[in-house]
Amino acid sequence: MPAPTVAKVPPTGLVRFAQRIQRGISSFARSMSPPPFALLDLVAARWVSDALAAVTRLGVADAMADGPRPCAEIAAELGLHAESLYRVLRALARHDLLVEAPAGTFGHTDLTRPLATGHPSSMRNMVMELGGARNVEVWARLDAAVRTGAPSWDLLHEEGMWEHLERHPEEHAIFHGAMVELTREAAPAYARGLDFAAHGTVCDLGGGEGQLLASILAVHPAARGVLCDAPKVLARAPEVLGRFGVEERCDIVPCDVLAEVPRGHGIYVAKNIVHGLSDEAAKAALSVWRDALAEDGRLVLIEVVIPEESGPYLAWLDLQMLLVSQGGRERTRAAFAELLAAAGLELERVIETPTPMSMVVARRAKGSAPRASGEVGRARVLGP
Repeated sequence: MPAPTVAKVPPTGLVRFAQRIQRGISSFARSMSPPPFALLDLVAARWVSDALAAVTRLGVADAMADGPRPCAEIAAELGLHAESLYRVLRALARHDLLVEAPAGTFGHTDLTRPLATGHPSSMRNMVMELGGARNVEVWARLDAAVRTGAPSWDLLHEEGMWEHLERHPEEHAIFHGAMVELTREAAPAYARGLDFAAHGTVCDLGGGEGQLLASILAVHPAARGVLCDAPKVLARAPEVLGRFGVEERCDIVPCDVLAEVPRGHGIYVAKNIVHGLSDEAAKAALSVWRDALAEDGRLVLIEVVIPEESGPYLAWLDLQMLLVSQGGRERTRAAFAELLAAAGLELERVIETPTPMSMVVARRAKGSAPRASGEVGRARVLGP
């Protein structure tokens, strides 16, 4: 089977222009509705998310993957209450998220086809993650987080989120699957956003199954890669790297990427790690990565960068960090520069991408010598 090609990506400026038009249309539509009803529509949008998550968890989205089907037939196949299922599907159809034709027969629209498991751009796990009870419960206590400054997660659990996921394999599988889906869709933009071959070796910190690193190596055939994460997470990496045909150019290193990583590589990539850390914890991790950099190496953080004055960003993701992490947050360019400087790094540039994330490129600050320890390439191994 031929290796998958890495998709082309639209120009960032064109994507931003389209997003401005979309926001303008939405704003205009709200302004034409009486404010009380426009407000209720916004609040009730949560119910749409709940309904989409429900039909995904129940297997209904998969049942319609090959085409429209009668509601009664789907209910009988999945052991569901037919009338209740009809009411949910009818509500989604009235929201133009499903198609009902003829009466009682429902099928996907282009927007909902990615709810199915086998769809090439499936977002099944992400929808179940965002609409799952664990996430809904912490959001329902946003007022407590605002009142105290502490994550509402702590009101519901005696352990941190990572420990909770380790003890609940089904939830862990959904969360991990959601992260894989996000990376799969955005990886081409990051892979094409920088000349990764210019520094020889790319070390992906917390790279999971290797989707991002495989895309980078496929786009830059002169580069080599190192994939770092916990042993359990790396289990499927050989399959992913092999599917892209880059397994011969990539080493897999089990390690704790917040404590000690392979040393001496040209580019280190850390996607969506720093935003989950407090400033103090982020500084500690950044210092570890700074020490690992080759003489003229670069650190690339793939993160949300909040506009300094005004403009859209993943504001809800910032609140997610407020609710579930100990001090995590989304940061402005100035905040990144300050954080990097505290760890002996210097912000070089920020590269916008067609995705909501940017690539924050940093290098070792002048006069900041690496900590002298360890052999290049050696990491603390966590597993056999």
